[in-house]
Parts: sequence; structure tokens; C-alpha cells
Amino acid sequence: MDTIAAVAGALEEQRAAELTDCVTRAANTSGGWPYYAGKGSRIEPTCWALLALRGAWSGTDADWSAFAVPHVTFLQGCQRSDGLLTDTAQSSPNLMAEGLAACILADLFPELRATFLPRLLRGIVAVKGIKVNETDTRQDNTLQAWPWYPDTFSWLEPTAWCVLALKKFRALDTPGAADRLAEAERMMENRSCQTGGWNFGNASALGQDLRPHVPPTATALLALHDRRAQPVVMRGLAFLDQARVKEISGMALGLTALCLRIYDRDTTEVEARLALAAENTQALGNVYPMAIALHALTAAQHQARTLRVPA
Repeated sequence: MDTIAAVAGALEEQRAAELTDCVTRAANTSGGWPYYAGKGSRIEPTCWALLALRGAWSGTDADWSAFAVPHVTFLQGCQRSDGLLTDTAQSSPNLMAEGLAACILADLFPELRATFLPRLLRGIVAVKGIKVNETDTRQDNTLQAWPWYPDTFSWLEPTAWCVLALKKFRALDTPGAADRLAEAERMMENRSCQTGGWNFGNASALGQDLRPHVPPTATALLALHDRRAQPVVMRGLAFLDQARVKEISGMALGLTALCLRIYDRDTTEVEARLALAAENTQALGNVYPMAIALHALTAAQHQARTLRVPA
């Protein structure tokens, strides 16, 4: 690990600068970021790009505000009458994007807390995954958390982002939020894998236990970091510690680095691996993992504040 860290340490600043340039240049002049440069703006890459560039920003606050205006305007224009966000008038709300946007936008742009955020949180609370009353000895399918899209089954990652958003802004006292949070946390505990950590959806299928993966585990742990003494969280963290550099995508390493930093774990090895992997992340051209990687590589200067639940 020391050798990897020594080699990669010299690369981290360079890679962060390269990623900053790549993410900045991928922005659409009309506002927002696409997944791939030249395509239409989408909610998820726009949120991660704003978070990453704010964390890496070296200019003045006034310069940042001027830079961010068209991108915030794009996101405000995505809000429907029910408070939820959609990329286009024809698309359906993606609940992972809803939770992510609530976490990031209101933290970076406090002026959105007056109307935009309360409407978004009310929209999030109103959506439930469908209840399945079939008997399953391993998994309680009656628990309703958040689906990817309305009127579908609850999944781990959209649930984690919606949980984190509601926890961050409890002070707004969104009606129904406390009950939704309690059931969502029960669902997350129930869906944890037997060995610790989380799969993308279920903990088992067709009577077989499923194995955990790094991105959903890191995402779940972000949402539950105010519950770090709970056994399910401790098992998940133990898995992430053990698997921290086994999935080498920019997204997996970036989320792992951000998560471990929030849990006060050493991130040297993960950030070193991330710096080494960043060239491939750039080559793939997807703004979403590039922005996650950038936010993780610059975490020493911002400490992943936006992803933390207030004490």
C-alpha cells in the first residue's frame, strides 16, 4: 500500500486538475451537464458536477455564483408541480436523482430552501415503492421505501439517497417524513446481505443469498452514518473496509473514499487507487463517475460536508 500511495500521491493533484477541466468543458452552455459531452442535460450528472466543481473551486464565491447560475436554472426548470424533478417533460421521476438533488442543491445553494427544497422533499415523501405481500423468510417485501421510478418495487440506492436527503433537512419538518424514514431504515436493514454490505436490490433471490457490492454498500453507509453503532452498519463497514479497492471503477472508488472519510477511516489507499484509475475514468467520458472521482480526490479540502447529516 505504501508503494501505491507514494506513486499515486504525486498524481492526485494532477488528476484532480484534469478531471476539473473535463467536467467543466462537458457543461452545456444552456445549463446543466449531460452524461456524455454534447448530449442533453440530465439531473444526476448536473448535481454531481456542481458538487465536484464547488469542492474543487479556487476562485471567489462571486465567481462561483456567476458560474453556477445557468446550471441551477436548468435544475429549477426540471421541477414539476408535484415537486419532483424530471429531465424532460416526457420522462418519469428517478428517485435516486430526486434524493441526490435534494442533498446537493439545498446545501450548495441555501436560497433554494425557501420554495424549491420543501416542494422537492414533499414530492419525495409522497412516493412509495409497491408493497408485495408474498411470504419470504429472508426478505420483508411489505416494507415500502423508495423505488427507482414510481409504482415499482423499492431498491437500495434510491432509498439511500432519499433517506440522506430527509435526514439532512429534518428542520424543515416535512409532513410524513419521520414515518417514511423509519420504514426506509427498516427496509435497508432487512435488505443487507448476510455477509455484510448491500447488493443493488435484494439480499436474496430464488432462495439464494446475494453477494454485496461496493457502490450500493458505500451509498447505504452514507445514508446511515448517523447510525454507526447499529450492527447492520458495522457489518456493512467491515465489508467496505475489506473490499475497498476490489472494484476499481471511478464511481466505486470515489464513493468508497467519500464514505470512509465520513466514517473517519483512513482513505489513503483508496484515494491512491482512484488517482491511478482516473485516466481510465476520463477516457470513458461519462461525467457522472468523473465528478464523483473529482469530489473524492479533493475531499481533503471540503471533507465531504454536503454528504454529512448534521450532528
